[in-house]
Amino acid sequence: MKHSVQSIKKALDNLREAMDEYRALSFVDLRLHISKGNRKIGMVHNFSMAPGITCANCSGCLAYCYDIKAVLQYKNVVKARAENTVLMQLYRGATFDAIDKYISAQKAHKYFRWHVSGDILDVDYFDSMVRIARNHPDWIFWTYTKNYRAVNAWLDANTKDALPANLSVMFSVWNGMPCPNPHDMPTFTCIQEGMTPAPDLWKCPGNCDACLRSGHGCPFRESSYVHEH
Repeated sequence: MKHSVQSIKKALDNLREAMDEYRALSFVDLRLHISKGNRKIGMVHNFSMAPGITCANCSGCLAYCYDIKAVLQYKNVVKARAENTVLMQLYRGATFDAIDKYISAQKAHKYFRWHVSGDILDVDYFDSMVRIARNHPDWIFWTYTKNYRAVNAWLDANTKDALPANLSVMFSVWNGMPCPNPHDMPTFTCIQEGMTPAPDLWKCPGNCDACLRSGHGCPFRESSYVHEH
């Protein structure tokens, strides 16, 4: 479903308005929002931020972003996305420490997805994601990103072999958008109407928890795809 220009503007305005309110609060008065899963991805802990506002290279896909619809429909989604974004913008170190502490307290479903909505902000942000994966080797972490520049810069400085084995990073590919990938990272392609997936791509069935429990799924595949939904 494609969103209208007016709908996108309304959603982003709602997020920015909420973020302005949260910026006036101190760290102790802000709440970190981590979901324990949903119908789409299954029993997977996940952290998200504001769509569009925190997403690199989203000009092509913002009109189709599923989280824009959620922001327009649910006030609790606006709150969660806006509050998490402000926490990362103003109190990044403390926020990553809080995520680390949250993970340490969990006893089951040791799967964590970064950014059901939103994206990696910069190289330092990605480095903190790597650090958390190293701190929790018994967990599986993954993310889909269009911030190719940040990840490529980290890989230039550290090499692909330096990525923890339990952190899967997939470059999200969108309908002809240039995707610089000098380190040959796995890709995740959204197949839109009229497009045909490459024969070497694996089709994502849409439930992260089910695939992880079965021992296969996108964190263990080189490249995969999903139809626009």
